[in-house]
Amino acid sequence: MLPLLLLLLLLLFACAAVPVSTARDAPPGETAPETPLFGGGGGDEKPSAYEMLERFGFPRGILPEGVTGYTLRPSSGEFEVYLGGTEDIPCEFEVDGGYRLTYQRRIYGRVSGGSISDLHGVTVRVFFMNWGIDRVVMADAAHLMFYVGPLSQSFSADSFDESPRCRYRHSGGAIAVAVM
Repeated sequence: MLPLLLLLLLLLFACAAVPVSTARDAPPGETAPETPLFGGGGGDEKPSAYEMLERFGFPRGILPEGVTGYTLRPSSGEFEVYLGGTEDIPCEFEVDGGYRLTYQRRIYGRVSGGSISDLHGVTVRVFFMNWGIDRVVMADAAHLMFYVGPLSQSFSADSFDESPRCRYRHSGGAIAVAVM
């Protein structure tokens, strides 16, 4: 049962995973400007968060539909991804096995080729508890490894070819599907 739980956590994390954009490095003592994801203006459109995931070797489906922006600091790999939707209500969806993944409206961490570490903002519900997914690694071209602390689970990368749709749980337990 524990391997199934870990697998669900990993799968949930993968669906919400890593958006990125380009930001210039700032001189020491200054803050680097962040580049918005969509609508950066002019003819120089930045790649989407989903396209950036693919550039780092991940399937686009580890992020749910509805990304409104992202930033990436190339020198460190630090990123932030922003999801649309109702303020203060996180994005939820279920994956194979009935596990529920939850993505906060802001997801952040560090990305490098085939690895997302220090991940914050993505949890998986297992045994009536939410567990933070803190690392995702492309084990090989066909498998993703999801980590919750020292525990890990492997998932087929094919399961993340398409981005899932968010559901938002409102007070009273009602669920609405996001139309984005």
